[in-house]
Amino acid sequence: MSTPLTAPAHTSAGLDLAWAGLGEPGDWFDAATRFAIARETRAARACGLCARRTASLSPLAGTERHEPGAGLEPAALDATHRITSDPGRLSGLWYERALAEGLSPEEVVEITGVVGVVTIADTLARGLGRPERPLPTPSVGAPGRQPVPGAVVDPDRAWVPMVDPEQAEGEIKLMYEMAKAGPGFVFNVARALTAVPVALRGFFSAFLPNYNTHGPVSAGGLDRVQVELLASSTSAFNDCFY
Repeated sequence: MSTPLTAPAHTSAGLDLAWAGLGEPGDWFDAATRFAIARETRAARACGLCARRTASLSPLAGTERHEPGAGLEPAALDATHRITSDPGRLSGLWYERALAEGLSPEEVVEITGVVGVVTIADTLARGLGRPERPLPTPSVGAPGRQPVPGAVVDPDRAWVPMVDPEQAEGEIKLMYEMAKAGPGFVFNVARALTAVPVALRGFFSAFLPNYNTHGPVSAGGLDRVQVELLASSTSAFNDCFY
């Protein structure tokens, strides 16, 4: 009988921290809404509408919409499902439509952060042959909904507002330094979450312990070339633009 696979202690600790944050108020959504986004991230994987959209020639073709009642406004529900099910075909036109339907740029970023945490946790669980984590019970409290100073749109780099590493202060500056410590530069996915610190914290907690490509190779571990081969092959299989 084989021994069940387990994640390293530091990986589990990071995911525990990120997972607990899903049940707490964010920067732009309350805890109940973040819980609903997490739940719909999982629902999107078996969503018939998402499957039809993914198979269509254009991701914006058709007028069919998700059924209401998921605890999310229509624009947030649609964004959650699209980011989960068809991320390789998100576009500037899709983003502008999401804003026109009522989402703020920061709300798009926070949705992306929640989707990211759930996807990382569930992918690891499947890889280890373990059940998915139960979603945390939402707490009470309101989001602060305060724009981050220095977060501006750089049209040559991204659609959403970001903090330039040279202008970062406080917590964001610290996280940039953490991100830069390994590769020597701040990777774009970290920049893209800086308009919503809770999304950035969740991403760092869940992602970094799972994907360390720049430190020393531990005994029996994969080296940098092997990790990048697996990562790029997986990205290609999933049509990952990044």
